[in-house]
Amino acid sequence: MMLMKLMKFAEVSCWMQSGERQSGRMRIKYLQAMLNQDVGYFDIDTSTGEIVTSISTDTALVQDAISEKVLCKHIFFL
Repeated sequence: MMLMKLMKFAEVSCWMQSGERQSGRMRIKYLQAMLNQDVGYFDIDTSTGEIVTSISTDTALVQDAISEKVLCKHIFFL
């Protein structure tokens, strides 16, 4: 029983670390894509605050979906 809990803890830890890494990569790619836009895009369509908010919100959702949801599932079944 103790070994099973230890293995589940290890699995959840790996999923959480994976979520952190993937959201970090996503932030970098998202920012690179935004910086490749024409200058006119930033003059009319969006502001710096909108870009930062969008990156933070979107990557947080992805990280939650990957790591924390898996954690909640495993805690419920322990």
